[in-house]
Amino acid sequence: MKVSRYIITSVIFSAILILTGCGGSGGGSGGGSGGGVAATSTDPNQSFTLATTHSTTLGTVYTFQLAGSDSNGVNLTGSITFANREQIMLNGVLVTPVDLILVVTDGVSPVTVTGTSFIDTSGNLISLTIQTTGLTCTPVSPDSLPTSVKVGDFGILSTLVCDNNTTTERSWRVEGAGTGTIRMISSTATKDQFNSVIDYGDVESTIDSDGNIVSLKLVTTITASNYTLTMESI
Repeated sequence: MKVSRYIITSVIFSAILILTGCGGSGGGSGGGSGGGVAATSTDPNQSFTLATTHSTTLGTVYTFQLAGSDSNGVNLTGSITFANREQIMLNGVLVTPVDLILVVTDGVSPVTVTGTSFIDTSGNLISLTIQTTGLTCTPVSPDSLPTSVKVGDFGILSTLVCDNNTTTERSWRVEGAGTGTIRMISSTATKDQFNSVIDYGDVESTIDSDGNIVSLKLVTTITASNYTLTMESI
């Protein structure tokens, strides 16, 4: 396959940090794009709940079908799925494991990458593991996204320290996406032990007034090769 497992791992790493780093998905299953969103700007005074994305209810699942391409002109399809498992104790802390499975294919050879975020009862990210590579990362200080946001809100989350001597910096901001919706843009930048950026990515989640994620867009870039992969929900 023209898209390497390392690249797909970078994509899922960005996604798992953002979409499960705040406590998992919620509201049953969802999918499809946010097509039909009005061009009218979002009311800057309207508050949007993120309670759904903070849900740790057992069995809660979000599934999106994806399509996109890379900077080499290769067309890609796939899917991304989130699911909350039964609570467990992790190093003396009660947590909800939130699984994420990302499948990407060029029509010939599918690549599957899996990861799990561990969220405590306050919604804070405690740890995450990418099972495909065995990578484990821990935030310097456990934290989470806020429970509600407005257009113009932004913030910086705790840096993650990983057992392969890399670190990942995380930030987020909120933009208007049309009447009744916002776009939560969450960014990551992974650096090596010499503080050089290895890859960076954005996950754009379009969220409606009920707090449901109605569409996703994932973009990741590998700096050494200037390779970019873009996937959107369909």
